[in-house]
Amino acid sequence: MQHFYAIDDRLPIILHTIGETQNQIPIVRDKDIKWNQFIWVKNGTGTFYSGDKCFRLSKGQGVFLRNSESHSYSGSNLHTAWCTFSSSENLLTYVMGDKKYLLFTVPDFLERETENLKSLARGNTDTLELSSATYSYVTELFAAIAKESDPIIDGAKKFMKENFHRPLSLDEIAESVGLNRFSLCRYFKKHHNRSVINELKKIRVSAAKRMLRYSDEKIETVAALCGFENPSYFSLRFKEECSCTPLEYRNKYL
Repeated sequence: MQHFYAIDDRLPIILHTIGETQNQIPIVRDKDIKWNQFIWVKNGTGTFYSGDKCFRLSKGQGVFLRNSESHSYSGSNLHTAWCTFSSSENLLTYVMGDKKYLLFTVPDFLERETENLKSLARGNTDTLELSSATYSYVTELFAAIAKESDPIIDGAKKFMKENFHRPLSLDEIAESVGLNRFSLCRYFKKHHNRSVINELKKIRVSAAKRMLRYSDEKIETVAALCGFENPSYFSLRFKEECSCTPLEYRNKYL
């Protein structure tokens, strides 16, 4: 574990620690700690809590935790990296509004820029220069997070795309992103404006469209291969999505 400190509280942004650990011990922190934290997973999988929210993160995923919210995390063989800092509330409010945490996918530049900031912190860098470098690091990472898609939505959609051909339950889909079925349904509807079940139907119909267009499988077979319970249900959902029956769709491309 490596720690680097800047200690002049007069500056608008202060680097407290930056480093990584290959065997992350369980951490529990009460709210109103001094620093905000970016933490991301370099290997393994961990369970993270922010207030009463729980989510699982694996390699290449991370979370920003605001200092006003209690949080904890743990995992088996969990390798993490992090940066903690204090800053004005105005910066965080501008980026996050009233959110207490942000999930993110690790951007390509993060490892390189983290090593650069570590090097500055290790050296005899002027405190003002270190504060300026930390500000650039933090704002660049926030900008990347703001542009990306939602890891929970993306994770659930990825799981459904990989498993649409078989029966899927809401519990299974929710477990794939570390939530229970009720939390996932609320989250999906709020942030994606579509229910989980409707998203699954859309994925299945999209797969069926490809098969109808590029294969000569019977419609009943296409329905089964795309996870639909029976041909009648398949035809109903297909028409809802495409405004035509599976047979009419196929005939367009004969």
